[in-house]
Amino acid sequence: MGSKSLCISYFLWLIGGWLGLHHFYLKRYKQSFIWFCLPGGFFGLGWIRDLWRIPTYVREANQSPDHTYETKKPPIRIGRIIGQMIVGNAFGVLIHLAIPEEGEIGIDLSPLRHVLTPIFVAFGIWMVGNIGKEKGSIFPTLIACYIVVFFIPIFVMTLIGVIIFQIFSRNWRLPEEESKSRVKSTVVLIILGLIYLGLIFSFLYFNFTVMTAAGDEIKFRHAIKNFLKSPAVQEFSKNLRKLFQHMLEFGFFSTAQQLMDSLDPLGEKNSLKVLDLPLNATQSEIKSKYKALSRIWHPDKFINTKEKDTAHSKFIAIQEAYEKLSSIKKQRSIKIKNSRHLDDEL
Repeated sequence: MGSKSLCISYFLWLIGGWLGLHHFYLKRYKQSFIWFCLPGGFFGLGWIRDLWRIPTYVREANQSPDHTYETKKPPIRIGRIIGQMIVGNAFGVLIHLAIPEEGEIGIDLSPLRHVLTPIFVAFGIWMVGNIGKEKGSIFPTLIACYIVVFFIPIFVMTLIGVIIFQIFSRNWRLPEEESKSRVKSTVVLIILGLIYLGLIFSFLYFNFTVMTAAGDEIKFRHAIKNFLKSPAVQEFSKNLRKLFQHMLEFGFFSTAQQLMDSLDPLGEKNSLKVLDLPLNATQSEIKSKYKALSRIWHPDKFINTKEKDTAHSKFIAIQEAYEKLSSIKKQRSIKIKNSRHLDDEL
């Protein structure tokens, strides 16, 4: 394999760094997976840090396989410890949230949390601990996590796991262990990525709830289903199909113009809707409707405070709609007169 390029690394960092593309190029597969799971290495912090760390990563990737280390064990690095805490805790929380709650599928799967959470916490700690030139066994950390799983929260379990890893597992990676098959690593990354996305889906489908403005809780899957059935989405889908059919018949530019018109940039359609008028309404019809609605919704006609406030809002909306439509009609009338005047001169 040829030497790794600093320029290519920075280019990949720029276009796909949030998903760890530059780490994949530099054969830092575990780090690329973590960047995929926690985009940008925890809200972009890792991505920003890579800006000055990439030269070091490139040097390590191009290092001779028979290089030697100056110390018997890798030095303790605060950055790596923080990374182990973040990833281990995140993976532990993810599996805890992804397991369906009791009653969702008719089986109580909550005991699985005690079985799987230590595995995911230890796996996250191990992943960070095995990035680059360092390595370490997962087993001391895994045993420690299982010992404390029933007594402490996930964050404290992660802290204990990190301490155990740093004391008993941290070591240098041997030269013969550094040769990695890109194909094999890619397959493993794909499998891990699918598992991760599956857990995210499980959490969203079974356990995630949203709260309405009225304080009602509803499962996310039901909220999405209701959203797709809502009048707004149905109308949007209908308009999208019309635009697609229009594009097949009249081409892209005509469709782009129709889309712009449908977005109502002038606010004309909405104003006509407020006044309950058709698209081809004349200025006299607009004025007549405005007067009729103004009389109906004049705030002085209402005594109740709540009704008065509602009437005031509608009265203001009616006035704004009338002024907007009148202004549009006036501008169009001027344009038509100017166009006719120009035609007469020609």
